[in-house]
Amino acid sequence: MRVRTEAKREAILESAAQVFMEMGYERASMAEIADRTVCSKPTLYSYFPSKAELFFGAINHKLGRQVETVYAELQSHAPEEPWPVLTRLGEHHIATMVSPEVSAITRLVTTTMTNRDDAERFWELSYKRLVEIIETYLIAATEAGRLNVRNARVAAQHLLALYEAEVNWSGPVGFSPNLSLGMIQKATERAVKVFLAAYGRECEVVRR
Repeated sequence: MRVRTEAKREAILESAAQVFMEMGYERASMAEIADRTVCSKPTLYSYFPSKAELFFGAINHKLGRQVETVYAELQSHAPEEPWPVLTRLGEHHIATMVSPEVSAITRLVTTTMTNRDDAERFWELSYKRLVEIIETYLIAATEAGRLNVRNARVAAQHLLALYEAEVNWSGPVGFSPNLSLGMIQKATERAVKVFLAAYGRECEVVRR
C-alpha cells in the first residue's frame, strides 16, 4: 500500500508541474490536474489540501531532483583536487539552468511569487538547500587541505553566482540563452578559474 501511495503522490506532482508550467498558477485548476493524473478531486485533495500546497510540492518535486544530484556529486569528493569536482558541478548546474524545464519553472515562479512569504518558501525549497550542500563540501575540502575557505556560506554563494553569471546576464529572466555543450564548458572553466583564484589553497587571505 505504501508503495502505491508514494507512486500516486509522485504521479500527482508530475502532472501538477506540467499543468502549472503550461497554464500558469492562476489558470491551472485542481480539476485539470486530477484529470491529468487520472484520479478524483477528493483523492487529489487527500494528498494536497490546497492548490498552493500542491504548487509548492510540484516545484520542490522538480527542483529537489537537481539539488539531490548536486549532493550525490559532492558528498564524497572533498579529498580530491577541486578543479574537476567544481567543473563537473558547474557544467551540470549551468546545463540544468538553461534546460527548457527549469527555464519554464523560473518563469512560473517569477510571475507567481507576489509576496515575501511565498518567495522565502521557494528559497527554502531550492537555493537554500543548494547553498548548504555546497557549503558542506567547501568546509570538508578546506579541512582536507584542498581549498582555503574562511566563510563557507559566502564562498558557496560566490560559486553559484560565478556559475550563473553568463546565463543570468545573457537574456531576460526565465528565457535562458541557447548554450551548446562547448559554451557551457567554457563558461564553467571561467567560473572555476575565478573561484579558485580566490579560494584555492595557494591563495593567501589577508586579514584586516
